[in-house]
Amino acid sequence: MDTLTHALSGVLAAQAAYGPIDPRTDRGRLIAVGLAAAFPDLDFALMLVDPLAFLNLHRGPTHSLLLLPLWAGLLALPLGRILPLPWRLCAAGCALGLFVHILGDWVTLYGTRLFYPLSEHAYSLDISFDVNPWIAAVALIGWLASVTWHRRFAAATLAVIAVLLAGQAALRQSAQQVAAAQAARWGLDRSAARVLPQPLSPFHWGLVVADAHGYRLAYLNLAPAPTLAPIAPLGWLGEMAAAYRPAGDLEWAKYRGVDGNALARRVWADARLAPFRQFAQLPVLLRIDQANASSCVWFTDLRHALPLLPPSFRYGLCCRADGKACRAYRLRYLTKDGRQAI
Repeated sequence: MDTLTHALSGVLAAQAAYGPIDPRTDRGRLIAVGLAAAFPDLDFALMLVDPLAFLNLHRGPTHSLLLLPLWAGLLALPLGRILPLPWRLCAAGCALGLFVHILGDWVTLYGTRLFYPLSEHAYSLDISFDVNPWIAAVALIGWLASVTWHRRFAAATLAVIAVLLAGQAALRQSAQQVAAAQAARWGLDRSAARVLPQPLSPFHWGLVVADAHGYRLAYLNLAPAPTLAPIAPLGWLGEMAAAYRPAGDLEWAKYRGVDGNALARRVWADARLAPFRQFAQLPVLLRIDQANASSCVWFTDLRHALPLLPPSFRYGLCCRADGKACRAYRLRYLTKDGRQAI
């Protein structure tokens, strides 16, 4: 989930878990839990230092259940002095905030390395997108209600969020059935289908079907009465929402696999792209840019492909025409050709 949603969820958990036992420490505990719930996302700074290492270390060390006690204790050292709070009380609050953060990321698409460093496997329930504006809105309303009226609204809001996520898990099953049925119509095994949670609405899902040449991708809207017309006041967000279509009116786009041609196979096997190969679960050849003096081969992961927007993670190599002097690059977020050397 996004950092704002994490922080709000942490404060809600603190409001629900702690009663006003001691007014002198009550506010400090809420602040400690909220800050700790946002802390793990400091690993985003790694993107600025090493964008390739970021792919497999994000949601790793700072998101590990095994390392949670260590982080809670270290965070409590400065926070206990600043707030001020007894170290044990502050550490317990920090542990709560960290735990809420890890749970929030576990339900998302990107996944979380729960048992780092013993395992680098990214566990994911795949029921919610990594940015959750609708969950953030519910959490904010619940927090304001708990502050204005009674703490019980915090616990009730957490229960509502849990019910909403359970509902999204049920929607995931419905989307999986649509994707599997389409795979069967194409003569493919139903296991070739996968569904991906999308932003803006819990009713939005990406459907992916693997075949011998790559993947086919469509955007599904499971809302009871979906609209296909762009929503004018929302601008490009309205156009993006309109790209999600009912099950009977899906538009499927084809994506080539990473072995689409000899050049793509050679670049994909390059040692410099090993971290991206480890990260990508649905890797595809995005495009090949050829010029007189050089060529660039770009790959992406379909898990993070959204309608109307460039895919989030695009990595590749640019080489001279003779195939020598290659260099690895990533394309910056939301740009078409904004290269960053890596």
